[in-house]
Amino acid sequence: MLKSLLVGIDGSGYSRAAVELGIAWAKQFDALLVGLGVIDQPGICHPEPVPLGAGAFKSMLDESRVKRATKTVEQALEDFSIRCAEAGVASKPLEDVGDPVASIAMEAQRYDLILLGQKTYFRLDGSDTETLEHLLKAPPRPVVCVPESPQPGEAVLIAYDGSLQAARALHAFCVSGLSESATDVHVVTVNNDSKEGHRCAARAMDYLSFHDIKAQTHIVKESSNPSASLLSQAEEMKAKLLVMGCYGKSAIREFFLGSVTRTLLDKCPIPLFLFQ
Repeated sequence: MLKSLLVGIDGSGYSRAAVELGIAWAKQFDALLVGLGVIDQPGICHPEPVPLGAGAFKSMLDESRVKRATKTVEQALEDFSIRCAEAGVASKPLEDVGDPVASIAMEAQRYDLILLGQKTYFRLDGSDTETLEHLLKAPPRPVVCVPESPQPGEAVLIAYDGSLQAARALHAFCVSGLSESATDVHVVTVNNDSKEGHRCAARAMDYLSFHDIKAQTHIVKESSNPSASLLSQAEEMKAKLLVMGCYGKSAIREFFLGSVTRTLLDKCPIPLFLFQ
């Protein structure tokens, strides 16, 4: 059951959408919503070649950039606190200096769930893909990635392929308590062999039944673009959340799951509940 949620604050529209979802869940579970803003000083002040005698200028430039980043983070955290107060949600703003991935991973050990925008803007020079990708390779907690304008829906779609990553994601979703309010749940397995697909999906269905969660099974024929199949299923079912495992251990599996994860992070119009 969710008692606390950590949301990454970077001042972007994606971050604000993550805050709004965090507020909704914090209200549902009477949980604490923690906003973490990270000043990426290592990224701003990283060593780089400069012309002879220009070292002092670089130091001044770095100092100016750090001040600008600090101001952006502090304003975003102030907006976060005001929004939570308006919504009547218990909140806590946190400010940290360091690498965004390391800061989020470290702080997340205190809380139940991580919420981030599908695109993050912790880096001073705009959006980056490294923060999410690196965090998802070894997440200390489940990560929910939120699009800037999530499409409305009622159903929960669980992408299940029988992997350890999928099993862990399913478990994390159920124990979070988010499953308790899900009245329209669908397990989707992509497999050309219908018999094997149903055998795989049955494990997820059994697990859900032990938690008194009713669900429907869908076996989708495998294609060269599995992410497109999942997006199509999510649209057809009017899903509000997609649950799935991300990445893998072997190079082949990481290539396949990694490409699916990256595509969904880029194109999925609903929040993604991801775990490794």
